[in-house]
Amino acid sequence: MLMNLKAEMARNNITTDMVMRSIGRSDKTTRDKINGKSGFLLSEAVKVRDELFPGMDIEYLFAQSDNAS
Repeated sequence: MLMNLKAEMARNNITTDMVMRSIGRSDKTTRDKINGKSGFLLSEAVKVRDELFPGMDIEYLFAQSDNAS
C-alpha cells in the first residue's frame, strides 16, 4: 500500500479521480495502483508527481508500506 501517497493526497485534497486523469487509466486500475494491488509505471509515477505533487520526492511518495492496515 502506498501510505505516503494516500496521506499526501488527503493533505492536498487530491482525489483518486485526479490521479486517474493524470495517468489516463480507469478508476479501478487507479485504485488498485494506489492500494498496492498493482504498481505504478515509472512514467505514471513521474506524471503524478509532476502534475499533482510538484517538488515532492518521488521515492517518498511511492514508497511501499509493508502494513496492509
